[in-house]
Amino acid sequence: MKESAKKVETKIKNVDLVEQRRQQIIQGAIKIFSAKGFHSATVREIAEEAGLTMGTLYNYINRKEDIIYIVYDYISEALRQEVRDAIDGISEPKERLKAALRQNLKSIHQHQDVIMFIYKASSFLDRESLHEVLARETEYIELFEDLLRGYFRGKKVDENRLRLAADLLTYIPVMMTFRRWSLRRRFDSMDEVMKHILDFVLHGIEFTL
Repeated sequence: MKESAKKVETKIKNVDLVEQRRQQIIQGAIKIFSAKGFHSATVREIAEEAGLTMGTLYNYINRKEDIIYIVYDYISEALRQEVRDAIDGISEPKERLKAALRQNLKSIHQHQDVIMFIYKASSFLDRESLHEVLARETEYIELFEDLLRGYFRGKKVDENRLRLAADLLTYIPVMMTFRRWSLRRRFDSMDEVMKHILDFVLHGIEFTL
């Protein structure tokens, strides 16, 4: 697992306890921020939702903005790891790419509440945190760039098109989060939606040449 360049300081040295408490904070924050918005939500409300006292919560963060960052850090690593796990052991380039695309769809659907939260709250990040967030996004896109290069190995591909294609492959599935209420009304299931999106992007990949 890649270590984040930015560190949110904690007074606790027990790594397992830090992970446990931050998971509580993340889940509590998503519920409170989603219901009330960033400015209206209080740290006390987040602590209560997380099952922690204010004093305990401040052992793991320094300010409210830190919560946004640890949520983003958690979801960005989760998405990358889930894709890496999905392609582990697959050697054929086309199948690796298909497995990654399929998992990206599943992961974004599974984590849709977190993704909606971070898109709403990212404007409240400080410059350092925002820079780190953008760097983590770039790493995720580069994962798909590498998969595309494997898929097109031996063929002449326009590098700019390939990079843009990687952006599209990474973020087209996010529309499931922003359009989920409409999609649920218009389709029988989100599994059907994911199948259609996968078919669409697989056909579109050929335009990268």
